[in-house]
Parts: sequence; C-alpha cells; structure tokens
Amino acid sequence: MMATLPPRKNPTPTKILRQHLTPLQILLQMGFPKHRAEKALAATGHRGIQLASDWLLAHVNDTTLDLDCPREYVVYLCPTGPLQEQIQNFWEESLQKCGWNGAHNLVPHITLCSFFKSGDENCEALVAALKDVVHSIMPSLPTNLTLDKYISPNYMGLFLNDQQADILKKLAVTYVKEVAHMCTTGEAATKALHLTLAYQFPPSHFSCLESLVDLVEPRAPSVWEVRLYSRDTRIIGNEVHKVLYSHVPRDPDELELLIGDFVYVKGDSLASSPDGWIEGTSWLTGSTGFLPINYIERTAESDSWTLHRAIPVIGSTGREGLETASFPRRPPISLSLLNLLENSEGSRRSTEVLSESSSIDRLHSRQASLEVAHSPPLPQQEALDVLYAKVKKPKKEGPLYKFPIEGPRKIIIARHGERVDFTFGDWIRFCFDEIGNYQRRDLNMPETLPHRKGAPHSFYKDCPLTNIGLLQATLVGQAMKANETEVHHVFCSPSLRCVQTCSNILKGIGVAEAMPINIEPGLFEWLAWYHDGMPVWMTLDELTDAGFNINHNYDPLIRKEELKDTHESCEQYYGRNTYVTQSIINTTQSQGGTVLLVGHAATLDTCTRQLVGGTPRSAHEMTTIIKKIPYCSFAFATQESKGSWCLKEPPFPPATHSANMRYDWRILVP
Repeated sequence: MMATLPPRKNPTPTKILRQHLTPLQILLQMGFPKHRAEKALAATGHRGIQLASDWLLAHVNDTTLDLDCPREYVVYLCPTGPLQEQIQNFWEESLQKCGWNGAHNLVPHITLCSFFKSGDENCEALVAALKDVVHSIMPSLPTNLTLDKYISPNYMGLFLNDQQADILKKLAVTYVKEVAHMCTTGEAATKALHLTLAYQFPPSHFSCLESLVDLVEPRAPSVWEVRLYSRDTRIIGNEVHKVLYSHVPRDPDELELLIGDFVYVKGDSLASSPDGWIEGTSWLTGSTGFLPINYIERTAESDSWTLHRAIPVIGSTGREGLETASFPRRPPISLSLLNLLENSEGSRRSTEVLSESSSIDRLHSRQASLEVAHSPPLPQQEALDVLYAKVKKPKKEGPLYKFPIEGPRKIIIARHGERVDFTFGDWIRFCFDEIGNYQRRDLNMPETLPHRKGAPHSFYKDCPLTNIGLLQATLVGQAMKANETEVHHVFCSPSLRCVQTCSNILKGIGVAEAMPINIEPGLFEWLAWYHDGMPVWMTLDELTDAGFNINHNYDPLIRKEELKDTHESCEQYYGRNTYVTQSIINTTQSQGGTVLLVGHAATLDTCTRQLVGGTPRSAHEMTTIIKKIPYCSFAFATQESKGSWCLKEPPFPPATHSANMRYDWRILVP
C-alpha cells in the first residue's frame, strides 16, 4: 500500500512554468524594466526573447532608451513575385543610369494607411487587429489587381482602377477605426491608390526613365501582401546609409561601425562636411557619434524598418509572362535586429535576409567588431565573410526546380508516422535512468534521440517516431518517386514526429538535401487537446543540429507564440488550418507546383475541408473521421481549371500492416 503524501506547509501556487510565460514576463524576470522590454519587443517585431534581449544589450548606451518615443507604423500593400522583380530591376537600372530619386527610398508598395504613432505596449494588438480586419475583408477582395501606367514630367507610377481601390480603401478605413484608440495621426488612403516607380527626379532624366518604365509590365503575375511596418522616429528628416567598412572609435565622440549596420545621417551634412566626417546614429545600437563619410553608402530607408506582419491577400492566377521568364520569389524582407545583409550588392532589392533564428553569437559585441576593424579595410564581401564566420547558417542549395512549374496546382497532405508514446505508453519512465540517459528497450524504439532543451521531459508532449514510423514515411516518399510525383514546396508542423516524417518522405523521394523544410506552427493539431499546457518544440537550431534540413529564413504564417488559446473551438481549428493552407497556396502561386503539408491525423481534413467548398465539421464528426486516418495516410487535392479545388484519389497506394504484439521470450521456458 502506497504511503499518503503529507500536506505541504508552503505551497507555491503562483509559480508559473517558464514555457507559459509571455516574452514580456520573461524579460521582466530577467531584470529589464517594463518600458525597456516593451520597446525591445516592438523594435524586433516580437520575434523572440533572445532577439529582444540582444537588442537591449546592444542599446545600453542609447540615450533615448528611457524616453517616451513611440514608434511610427505604416500599412502597405506590397507585391511579390514577377511584378516585384520587374520593379526591382527597374529601380536598379534607373539608379545606375540616372542616380537616386525618391522612389528608391522605400520598398515597392501601395500605401493603405499613412504613418501613425502608437505606444510600444500596443504592438501585438496592432498586429492582431490587422489580421482580424484582413480576414473579415478577404472574401470581397479581387483575385488579382489591375494596374495601369501613368507618366508625367515629374512622376511615374502604376495606378489601381477605382473599383478595386474602393475595396482596399474599405480595408484601410476599417483598420484605422479599429486601432484609433491606440494611436495618433494615422489616416486611411483616400486618394487614388498607386505604386510609385519614380519621382523627385530632374527633368533631364525623364527620357531615360520613361524608356525603362516601358519595360515594366503592370499586369505581371503577383501575390500581394498587406504588411505592417514600423520605424524608429529618429529616421524622420534623415537619410539611411548602410555601413561598408567597420570602424573602431579612436576618440570618445566617434561612432563604432559594424558591417551590416545602418546609420541615420543628415543629408545636407554629407555635402557640407569640412573634413569628411559627419554625425550619425547607429540603427544597431542607438548610439550617436561621428563617422567617416567614405565608410557608408545610401540605401533605402525601409531597410531599417521592422516588419511586424505580412499577410498574403491577393494572388495572380494568370500564367502569362511566366512562360518566357523565371523570376525567383524572394520572401518578404524581415527587417529587425541582427538580420544583417549577406551579400555585397548596394540595395536591399537584391539581398536575402538572415533570420534571427540563425543564432548569431553576439554579433554586435565589441569583440566581433574589433576582430574585423583592426584589419585593413576590406571589400565588403570579404569583410562579411570574416564576420559571418561566427554565424551558424542553414544549408544553401542550388534551385532544385526551374520555376514556374506548369500544370495544375496540387496539394499532398500527410499524417505523421507511428509515434513512440502511442506504441509503448509511458516510454520515458521506461527508457531513461535517474540522470537522463536514454536506453532503447525495444528494436522499434529510436536507437538515439536528438539533443534538445528540457529532455527527457520535453519529449512527453513532443515524442519521436518509432523505427516503423520512419519506415512508413520512407515508403511514402519512395512511392511518390516511383509515381513521378514531384514536390516543390514543403511545410511541416513543428512537432518532432512530423518533422521526422517530412524528412523521411523527402529522403524517399531523393530531395532531402536540396529541399529545406519550412516549419509552420499553424499546422499544429487542435489546441483544445492541450488544456494542461502546450508542447515545447525543438528550436530550428536544435532540429538543424539533429540533421534535419530546415529553412531558417522562413517567416511562419502563425508563430508558435500565437498558439496560446487552449479553448480553441473546433470551428476555429478548421479556420486556422484553412488560413494556413490558402496562404501557402497564395504565396507560392507565382511559382506553381505541388505543395506538401505534413501534420497530424486531423490535418488531412482541416486543411482541405473548406478548400474544396465544405463547412467545418463538429468536434464529434472530426474525431470520428480521424479514427479512420492511420499513420502516414495522405490526402491529395488538385486545382481545377476554374480555380476551384477538389479531392482526388492519390496516385500511389496506402501502406497497411498488422499489429505486432510485444514478444516475451519467457513463454518458451519450461
């Protein structure tokens, strides 16, 4: 008989597990003042504790750190895909042939809401309001935008037709009303909506610019995103320049420069400086001091902005223009602390952005800058090579396919393979000793486990696959290869069992090394099954260290921090997965091809149900369905000629096997 537990004299019911704390609460526990923590989270786009704490440490000498200086926010509608590429090419050529004009200062955009100020504590609320408004307006939005060129002696741009503009203005007006109580001075767009190609140029450049504008096709396919940006108000009235060479201060009034940083400088000071030095403010540290003019170069102001959210809303389904040219789609630029430029070209229009998930080891520290700065001035690429030797970067592979992919779009949705906990029950107590060493107790158990924070307890709600589960996933991949079923885009739930399944499917196809996995928390299963707390998933770095090919540059549609509501209704669960699926379709529209989603049993239904015209099932109906979806089952949906989707019989068979009870050799003992 088990002894009765004695009552505790000093219970601590208020103790909160770290994984359930908000980023703000964790920063407060780390000792940062509330106003500073909120400022850091807003400046870094709420992209995690590490990034926010790095920002605070970098800004320790920022004189505005304790001032009430709210950021300015703006809402843009931005193109991606072929149209964006054409505009970027136009800007690069016009910059080379005609020099700087006003259009070079910003990302390609249509302004929906002008700049407005809001306190740092409102940052997440502003993002949430935008998502709600966009989703409410989404059904009335057009499938593509109709733009027409407009050229005058002092302006060149693309104008939207009035009917489509009115719908987008409604979105802007609704958003301004929703956030009015949190901000000041913001106004929704009321004039003709337009995308500027060139303005503020001298008359002598008109003919050259006009000939370059002729090369831009305004009807080129594009996926349009509603984006919420913010900027440090110290940018106002200044130019933004990027640092070309590092510099270690020799006098107290000099500014330390680090390659990849930006500085805010007065434009008129550049021409009037008597000695080639000007005063500037560092974007990376917030410090102000003097710097040499020949160590910097002007770049777009928007390079130094923070992107808080990008929501795909309008996607082109036309194939014209894609037949003769292949335009690689670059992800939306995520402008935040330590997302430093990786190549040496002079514009953000030809750069990739390194995600904060890449574990930059104190890139802003004095040691790193000294190691570069004491060397003779290097060309920018060579200096970046020195600096990025400290950076852990994801694998970079050449393009596996030539985009765009012709033919109808397809989606393959797979459930993960056999999981350890459902097969062996309380396996952690069975397989780990007192000090956490793992020992395999069955040949169907993993031989080894990946290293992760919080192990072995973190495996309770995020368990691995069995060896049979790995084989199931490999068989699916091999069947896809044998059937010549290609996969062009891969998205996966953050659960370890799903990542393992996804990786083995790609291995079976033969593309695992060349196709990184996009981890999308929005594909996780129903939150209502986790009333006692959400899993703590492996980080991108932990997954990469475990041997998985992970895309560190992918910006998820729904971040793991947003998956908090364990009272999520079944209808909300269907809505979440539908939103993720439709957004993935939209963002990959210009490239075409087949999308692979790897998730859970319900994922096969929740990601396709509304896509094919159905309505969300009740909780009872859903749980009845998933009982008939065994491990590594898959759904197959194709897009019809008119744009609608339908479920089809998969082009390869399922895998069926019998149950295999555990063997006990002692049954043979006489």
